[in-house]
Amino acid sequence: MASILDDRAGKPQDVQGNAQVTEGNIIKSAQGNEARLLKIISKGFRGAAVSFDMVLQDGSEHRIGAGSPRFKLHMTHPRGLRAIASFDEGIIANAYIDGWFDVEGDIIEMYDLREKLQDRHRFRWIWRFIAPVLLGQVRVNKAAISRHYERDHSFYLSFLDEEFRCYTQGIFESDNEPLSTAIRRKMDFILERCKMKPGSEVLDVGVGWGSFAEYAARKGVKVTGLTIAKQSLKFMQQLTSEQNLPITTKLMDVLEYRPKKQFDAIAILGVMEHLPNYTDVLACFDRLLKPGGYVFLDASAELRKYEKSSFITQHIYPGNHSFFVLHDFLKSLASMPFDLKGVWDDRHSYYLTFVHWAKRFDANRDFIIEKFGGADYRRFRLYLWGAANCFLTNRLQCYRVVLQKHA
Repeated sequence: MASILDDRAGKPQDVQGNAQVTEGNIIKSAQGNEARLLKIISKGFRGAAVSFDMVLQDGSEHRIGAGSPRFKLHMTHPRGLRAIASFDEGIIANAYIDGWFDVEGDIIEMYDLREKLQDRHRFRWIWRFIAPVLLGQVRVNKAAISRHYERDHSFYLSFLDEEFRCYTQGIFESDNEPLSTAIRRKMDFILERCKMKPGSEVLDVGVGWGSFAEYAARKGVKVTGLTIAKQSLKFMQQLTSEQNLPITTKLMDVLEYRPKKQFDAIAILGVMEHLPNYTDVLACFDRLLKPGGYVFLDASAELRKYEKSSFITQHIYPGNHSFFVLHDFLKSLASMPFDLKGVWDDRHSYYLTFVHWAKRFDANRDFIIEKFGGADYRRFRLYLWGAANCFLTNRLQCYRVVLQKHA
């Protein structure tokens, strides 16, 4: 992993500084409320997996933990220190987004502190279940996708691989290979496993920026792409027109889609997280597929449904988005007219993919801040490096699944 990870956040070695204290001792320059908060922070993070330095606004440094510091937290506002002392994951995330503190050093290791944090935001947790009942799942999906995807496409293209613009994991055979190589391997995997060939009619659910649709279309596959993001539709219409590709893109939720024809295969890349009712989704696949047709799907996963953090709910994927739960999906699959052709574990590949994305995002920091603002940069930086850590530490999993409809 060395070539990717040694400079994953621009700081391969321990953060060097002049920290004047060891764990539990607050230096004399800290006065009053600052000293009280530092004592709370030092005590609360005692025994944490990593040590770090806190740099106050007066420049004084304070060691938290007994080992060599892996990163520094620079306080830029008094509320930053109070946010850290809350030990609340959502409050700390919002403080970073608001610019109340900055991170220097190995940001991916900062997430190892989560074992010492809580994340209790009951109203936000409850509302994501009430909303689909009151508003309907399709409307909730549109609102959630709008929050995440309705930006100028240059935001996402600033960190996705330049060749494919793919917003899901590649399939890595080596930690050192380029992301584009891993993405191409995935595209070929889909075509081969789902027996797509020139003339095949394929439905691409959540077409995004056309990564799979364009690759398949250049192989002679006739692609219908579905999206509920207007920016995606605009991008795909321009791509199809400029490249003269056999792709038709529709602004439509797959749950509402009622075409007059059936398809040879369905490709659904990174969308199952937005479709938590697996029985309804499988019934939809059944309706849309020809007998003997294939489904390829992949998704980031967890062991329990709806376990996403308040940060993800508030800032990245609102609504009742849920990471994929494989055993629940297989339970629903058992009563549907499909054969399971294979399941593949892509957790490490998604970790490597997120590291590539996060590094590229950081490299384009100035462009992103100038065009979209500092809060959007910090919000998505937290997401990208945090997801990388989740896949690294097995907080999140990732699976590829291939199904075949009964003939």
